[in-house]
Amino acid sequence: MIRSLTALPLALAFALAAPAAEDPAHAKAREELAKVAPQAFVLSRAFNLIHEIASPSVVSIHTREQFRLLRGIELREEVQEIDVGEGSGFAFAWNDGKDGGESYILTNSHVVLQTNQHQQFVRGARGMPVPYDRISIHTNNNRTYDSELVGVDLQTDLAVLRVKGARIQPVEWGDSDQGRVGDWVLALGFPFGKGYSATTGIISATDRSTGIYSGVRGFESFIQTDAAINPGNSGGPLFNLEAKVIGVNANIISPTGVNAGLGFAIPANLARRVAEDLRDHGKVARPMVGVEIDELDGEEAAKLGVPDNHIVQIRRVIPGSPAETGGLLANDIVLAINTLPIGSWQQFRARIASARIGETLELQVWRAGKRAAVTLTPVAADQFVPGGPGRPTARLENFGLLLGADDKPGLAVLAVEPGSAADAVGIAPGDRLLHERSDGPLRQLTDAEALDERRELVLQVVKDGRSLWIRLRR
Repeated sequence: MIRSLTALPLALAFALAAPAAEDPAHAKAREELAKVAPQAFVLSRAFNLIHEIASPSVVSIHTREQFRLLRGIELREEVQEIDVGEGSGFAFAWNDGKDGGESYILTNSHVVLQTNQHQQFVRGARGMPVPYDRISIHTNNNRTYDSELVGVDLQTDLAVLRVKGARIQPVEWGDSDQGRVGDWVLALGFPFGKGYSATTGIISATDRSTGIYSGVRGFESFIQTDAAINPGNSGGPLFNLEAKVIGVNANIISPTGVNAGLGFAIPANLARRVAEDLRDHGKVARPMVGVEIDELDGEEAAKLGVPDNHIVQIRRVIPGSPAETGGLLANDIVLAINTLPIGSWQQFRARIASARIGETLELQVWRAGKRAAVTLTPVAADQFVPGGPGRPTARLENFGLLLGADDKPGLAVLAVEPGSAADAVGIAPGDRLLHERSDGPLRQLTDAEALDERRELVLQVVKDGRSLWIRLRR
């Protein structure tokens, strides 16, 4: 027979309804949780507030390509657009002005530039990268605006867009050099085209290099984070607990193409320097100090008594450079720049690239078994001529090369224009050009000047002690 609970004896009914006595260990844990939970709520509230402060600055970026089709018997031309990509970005500056002013958006170059099936940048006239036909941004309050590409910098994978008539709240920059392993961070963006998302994690490493920008001689000193970064997050901001941007989310390492706990962000100090140059001038004035560097192995550094296994050694100081003027010497080992330790050549290059032209840098070096201090002032790389401003040079405008002659075979590469045909194939200052395949040896500057009108050059280049034949097309 089935009987309802109400038909049971009253004492039994109360026994069934009463909760069992809690295990003492559980009771103790519950009591302790009540004490510590408010502290965790404080961190959660910090993330709430960062979102409230920062989300109006974060945008989704959509790229489209145009195709021209001929329709009907009369062969009427139609233009169609298709969606080709999506990424993230954030407003970093605002200018008042007529027509509603303009906002400036920072994102990754690979979000707004066309790439081929091998993920290499498509290049047009004079070897310059080609942007998508249309780049629009979508704000967090569901507004859509067309944007204009102001400038790109392939070596840092950064690009700046201008949005007219839209006042988008700019972020506040933080000091990425102060980031430490274990610091909490918040990554904002638009992954997988599913809308705005926030993920949290910690800084899991600093000054990381992945080799992803090696093809363009890029600057790699990434902030590594386990905050989830996925396709579509590229170009979005990485915030610290003060709601300040300390990085630009750029890439991941993953066997599946989705987050595996290894995300990398471009440090804010480098990103801000590049973003402001692109906004103001459309290109980056790259700072240089005028050195060639090597890395020692650990055993060599130990034999020299170098503290803490610093391994970046000055191989050569370029005559007339800020390094020579400041007193840097060949064989010096760099310990720190502006008190920040230097542990690799990538880190050294990124620190110099983050510097501002005309502002002094304080270097600590290891010289002849002792510490020494050197002060130098970076200059713009594209304005520096080794040996002094009066030295004769030849400029190949169409290929982005500045060449000089000396007492060594061939012609010295003094400077390379970022984004040029020479830059695209990896020619760098310090390389030497020995021959052009159809014209013969390059001995004098006049030998090179006649090459600038050519559509293609095949050059014998000495790079890092190796002789290579390199083809340049414009």
